[in-house]
Amino acid sequence: MPTLAVTKVQGTGNDFVLLDNPRGASHDYPALARFLCDRRFGIGADGLLVLLPPNGEADITLRIFNADGSEAESCGNGVRCVARYLAQERGDNSRSLAMDTSAGLVRADLLPGDLVRVDMGRPKVEASASEVEALGRTLTCHAVSVGNPHCVIFVDEDVASIDLAALAQAVDRSGRFPDGVNVEAVRMASGVAQVRVRERGVGETWACGTGACAVAAAAIVTNRATSPVSVTQRGGTVTVAWPAPAGSALLTGPAQVVFRTIVEVPASLLAPDVRVATST
Repeated sequence: MPTLAVTKVQGTGNDFVLLDNPRGASHDYPALARFLCDRRFGIGADGLLVLLPPNGEADITLRIFNADGSEAESCGNGVRCVARYLAQERGDNSRSLAMDTSAGLVRADLLPGDLVRVDMGRPKVEASASEVEALGRTLTCHAVSVGNPHCVIFVDEDVASIDLAALAQAVDRSGRFPDGVNVEAVRMASGVAQVRVRERGVGETWACGTGACAVAAAAIVTNRATSPVSVTQRGGTVTVAWPAPAGSALLTGPAQVVFRTIVEVPASLLAPDVRVATST
């Protein structure tokens, strides 16, 4: 059976399998994501990060696949993990990295320790909020785009007590987001956003980088917080700075390479020219 060299990475508990594919082989990435991300029969992860040859001014092309095989437009935690991986591969912790994603060009800077800062672009908070019937009451949904869609819902109770699955299902049933949406339940406490998140194509995750940016943007626009905003999720805390409405949100948080390994992969998931040999 052919094999792939892959790397496990994580940012605040949001974990990924990273496939460095410098030759740009045309594997079946959705199927690979489902196979590799399976937590019982694969390596286990929230998503698959695929590094491909760069285009234009980018250092690398990044494609992001959720655990169910669907492709994501953007991923703040994933970008941080890629930056950490590339720094280790190149032995250079000082340079800024540019990544071409389906949401556009994203830049990342390595900071002291395990921290990486990512320019996530300008969050787009819809001017008018909508309502959703969930958890036995009417809740307000703030729609925010950070290259991908988010529904940010502020609550008064401890988010640990929230039935997040029921909340996300109510948002899905509302028809407000026909292409699906990431759902964040948020409680503001002393200026800190305490968050739980359901990601499209994954389920509840320990953290979501674009979700942290969406939460911070919604909190700032609704005068619940001022920049920078600390966002605490199950996997840890990140900081989002968004000093001007027309400017970019800067996401700062840790990212780590966990391990590197070789995994056997069904030949049917690989490009024809590498099905009979060890592949990278």
